[in-house]
Amino acid sequence: MPESSLDTVHWWRHKNLRRLNLLLVIPLLSIFTQGFDGSMMNGLQAVESWRRDFGEPKGATLGLFNAAYPIGGLCAIPFISFISDGFGRRKTLALGAAVCCLGAALQAAAASLAMFVVARGVLGCGTVFLGSSGAPLITEIAHPAHRSTATALFNTSYALGSIVAAWATFGTFRINGSSAWRIPSALQGLPSVVQLLGLWFVPESPRWLMSKDRGDEALAFLAKYHGEGDENDPVVQFEYQEIQEALAYEKSIDRGSWLQNYADFVRTSGNRKRLFILLWCACISQMSGNAFISYYLSPVLASVGLTSSLEQTLINATQQMLSWFSALYFATLPQKLGRRTLFLGSGVFILICLVSITAGSAEFAKDSNNKAAGGAVVAFLYLFSPAYNFGLNGNLGLYITEVLPFSHRMRGQACFQLFATSFSLLSTYAVPVGLQRMAWKFYLIFVPWVIIEFVVVFLVFPETRGPTLEEIALIFDSPEKTGLSIKRVLDIEHSGVSDEGFEKSNATVIEHIK
Repeated sequence: MPESSLDTVHWWRHKNLRRLNLLLVIPLLSIFTQGFDGSMMNGLQAVESWRRDFGEPKGATLGLFNAAYPIGGLCAIPFISFISDGFGRRKTLALGAAVCCLGAALQAAAASLAMFVVARGVLGCGTVFLGSSGAPLITEIAHPAHRSTATALFNTSYALGSIVAAWATFGTFRINGSSAWRIPSALQGLPSVVQLLGLWFVPESPRWLMSKDRGDEALAFLAKYHGEGDENDPVVQFEYQEIQEALAYEKSIDRGSWLQNYADFVRTSGNRKRLFILLWCACISQMSGNAFISYYLSPVLASVGLTSSLEQTLINATQQMLSWFSALYFATLPQKLGRRTLFLGSGVFILICLVSITAGSAEFAKDSNNKAAGGAVVAFLYLFSPAYNFGLNGNLGLYITEVLPFSHRMRGQACFQLFATSFSLLSTYAVPVGLQRMAWKFYLIFVPWVIIEFVVVFLVFPETRGPTLEEIALIFDSPEKTGLSIKRVLDIEHSGVSDEGFEKSNATVIEHIK
């Protein structure tokens, strides 16, 4: 990619680029609601009025409360590609935000267990639309120099939502009556209200515009935000031509049927690899032991002697703050260290935390007066979130968006949401049952499993740092299957070049024919 005429390091000096980067905050809020949900449910389990109003839920009943969320998400998944590809990323975000507002209102007004569970299902449905369209929109409108960091920041709002929910439940748990849990439940809809208002000002994806034969609008967007109004800016012309070539090829191979288009994921070796990566990313994002922290911190803390509402809500709140700060910093690392490094590092750090939590819990189970063992468990519960965020937060959201070409992006997002929601349903329902029946021994299941996750990532996941969004297709497909006009391609998969300087790599040379 040619060097930009803009100072992308000091981007705030350019009026339109500054406006674009500030507007990215709106789609960045998409995962806020999911983070809020997990932390809120953690906090509510420590709120006496919530437990009393819903009959002290434990085991399978508690699992149902949390499993309703991914069940609702499953209902939305078949419509992701149809709505987002047909009506645009912005309208899909607006739909998801509206559904989340409805779910939050129902949840706050819940008069029975059934109403609360249904409300959580509605929320789960809305967040799937938000999560599946938010990251692609950011990736497709961000300046190429900022794409990696901007997309990696997408999942960090999960931790921000967790912080708000944790402190909300900490601040309201002393209130007598149902307001102690109704107030946090209502607050879950706040980010969606902000999104509904802010989406009026967020531009539509130029790739989506060009897919609808609205090339003039797409070029106008690129010129305004990536070239400060200059249509002849080298980066603007390069992006426009590259998107045009890729979309033209993708249209030429369109199957004309949604079923046939989904079946395209298994027709070529490159697409089969993409599909497996989506499956495995969904697996490691949900099955690495993080359900303990996200939804069931309260019973885990109770197992090491921390039983009071004050202790549990305070630990939940402070742990979420550490999670957010770490997620923000780690979102800057994919561009510097590469995607594979972060995935593998996260696997090692999670394994250390799980082994330590298991050992500490085992020692505390032998002697409940062993405060050192209980303290060690709490310490590694705090460290688990940074270990997870290192490679499985922003880095994962960036990776699953990058590996998919435009024609497969929303269908791929739908597949990822299906896989992730299914794994989430399994973990959120199974974990409370496992903790109730097996106590600390349940953690032992995850130790060897994380090792398997590490090995698969090491063997299968290619590095994607360096190429432009369209050129990443060359890692998976032969040049003639990407639609790009290419003269010479050398070892793209293992290049270690930064996003800004791809054309300078000695190991990778991609020359676009004018």
